[in-house]
Amino acid sequence: MARKLGRLFFSFRGRITRSTFWTGVLAVGFVFVVLLTFLETTFGRRSSLVLYPFLLWSLASLAVRRLHDRGRTPAWLLVLLVPLLGPLLAAFELAFRRGTPGENQYGQDPQDAGADYFTVKTPG
Repeated sequence: MARKLGRLFFSFRGRITRSTFWTGVLAVGFVFVVLLTFLETTFGRRSSLVLYPFLLWSLASLAVRRLHDRGRTPAWLLVLLVPLLGPLLAAFELAFRRGTPGENQYGQDPQDAGADYFTVKTPG
């Protein structure tokens, strides 16, 4: 279980679904807020700076793996540098667009990960 969570939040390889992306972003955000509040109230404001590298790494990992599911390269995150429109486009692409069906250059479709030859798929 710990290995699976570590891979989810710290690996840049493979693909993840929209639901996994949303769950991961919400989990990272929740843990960050809890730890930030604890550190700032206990040790002062500067102590929370240690959290930011982990936050950025985890969010980058989730974003890159989500882009992989869309069939895009991590360089696509450079769209975030475009003021206003860039973050909106990135949010739409990462959070709401469906991944490419089937296997792509980044790995197996995460929707098919648990499937076996007895699984019947319906179109749609």
